[in-house]
Amino acid sequence: MAVEEKRARIEKTAGLSQAGSRLYEPYRALGYIASSIPHSIQYRGQTAFITTSIGRSFHVYDAEKINLLFVGPHFDHDVVSVLSIGDETFASTGGRVVVCRRGKRVCELEAVSRGEINSLVQFGDHVLGISEDNTVVIWDRNTRELFTEIEFERESFAVTALVHPSTYVNKIVIGSAQGTMQVWNIQSRRCLYEFKTMGSGITCMVQSPVIDVLALGLLDGRILLHNVKQDRAVMQLAQEDRVTALSFRTDDVPMMATANSEGDVALWDLDNKRLMHVLQNAHDGVISSVDFMVGQPLLITSSADNSIKEWLFDGNDGIPRLLRSRTGHFAPPQMIRYHGDDGRHLLSAGRDQTLRFFSVFRDAQNTEL
Repeated sequence: MAVEEKRARIEKTAGLSQAGSRLYEPYRALGYIASSIPHSIQYRGQTAFITTSIGRSFHVYDAEKINLLFVGPHFDHDVVSVLSIGDETFASTGGRVVVCRRGKRVCELEAVSRGEINSLVQFGDHVLGISEDNTVVIWDRNTRELFTEIEFERESFAVTALVHPSTYVNKIVIGSAQGTMQVWNIQSRRCLYEFKTMGSGITCMVQSPVIDVLALGLLDGRILLHNVKQDRAVMQLAQEDRVTALSFRTDDVPMMATANSEGDVALWDLDNKRLMHVLQNAHDGVISSVDFMVGQPLLITSSADNSIKEWLFDGNDGIPRLLRSRTGHFAPPQMIRYHGDDGRHLLSAGRDQTLRFFSVFRDAQNTEL
């Protein structure tokens, strides 16, 4: 009996060693802020929250101080899109859309075998995404079930962006790499209208403060304000490099912000149809998102340079100042050392030529020296 018990203990120990030691389990990751994946902003009353993808997980920050509130679960694959609705965060990873609440996994939307799901968008009680095989996939947010799918031929219409025009019931506008757009009714799965090509691939689309007018960002750097009801161009502007993100002020100031892959943000006076100012090198990488806070003179930007920044428009010249930011290394760190004797702080030097101070417990203390 003693021999059998000893053999059982040995087999159990061997099984544990194969599974991996718990002595060096990951505790937490430091220095992750944002990525090339667009962030998502959600409003709860007067409070706004920013959700960013950080590799195989996501972070949720409060917008007021950019303090870290929640860290999502660690997934097996990179998070390629995030969407915040109410208390829930939808994270697309490994071809699945996982639903989390307060950083904890709750469930998944009905699985589809279409590869990665990008560009998650809310449309009423539905969640929409663009699949790797060029299909617009639509789920019912409440039942978590698949609602419908709209397939496209990549050679003639490679889907790049989609948006729900305000007041258009059951309708979405889908943009393509060929520069054309289509209006679809998701209830009947019918294409209602197709626009002529814009002359360059569509990279992003947003609803403007004016009903019927969408803002289109193009691959060649042009920005078009297009009336989808009348199918006519309202305004055309142009910036250097492709347009990566767009946003409009909603505090009664006719201003639009556009971003490019060089890290610049252009600010446009829409009344006079002119360029007001360019925030050159606002970031050190591709700017994935720009968002004006609703009803406030505050612009939030995030970038592949691993940072979130808030810009405040409090002057009469229309030029913003950097109000606050949360940043990390945007190139691999080369040397990391503990600072102090309590093991609570780190110093890190990276290939981005920065020296940074990290707190193991309080992210708000992290800073560039």
